[in-house]
Amino acid sequence: MINLQKALISAVFIALFFSCSKTENKLTGDLYFVLLDASNYQIISEDRRRDYKETAERLASEDSLNKPQQELVRKYEFLRRNDVLDKPKIFVKTPSGKVEEIYISLEKFKTISEYSLQKLIENNQRVYLEMQIDSSEDGLAIANKMLTIQIKDGQTFYKQN
Repeated sequence: MINLQKALISAVFIALFFSCSKTENKLTGDLYFVLLDASNYQIISEDRRRDYKETAERLASEDSLNKPQQELVRKYEFLRRNDVLDKPKIFVKTPSGKVEEIYISLEKFKTISEYSLQKLIENNQRVYLEMQIDSSEDGLAIANKMLTIQIKDGQTFYKQN
């Protein structure tokens, strides 16, 4: 009976160990262009960066915030906590239709920036992306590895601010 209990306990611990092991978190979708994105930390001036930081930190100490203020603080905290405030971002439209904000390395950003929205539209093409995600939180994510960047037939989506 004792051996059966030990075996059962061992089996439970083994099952827990494997169920808690980290699985690879991938995100796939199409590059989604946001025209005139004034919130991209990589391309805004140092003064705007400082204003953004000061505003977010001031709002974080206040008790009552409206929805846009809460979103600004949440986003700032995510970026600061993951040390990606100075990294560029792209937008990816997932197969479910949700648009995710993805922070990537400057090297990958330069590669992806070479794709022209106009040319993609003219040729009825889209940029398919597959990446390994390190951390994510409600529409924000950090890609630590770009697995696939591929031109495919289809519509390229974009938003004009």
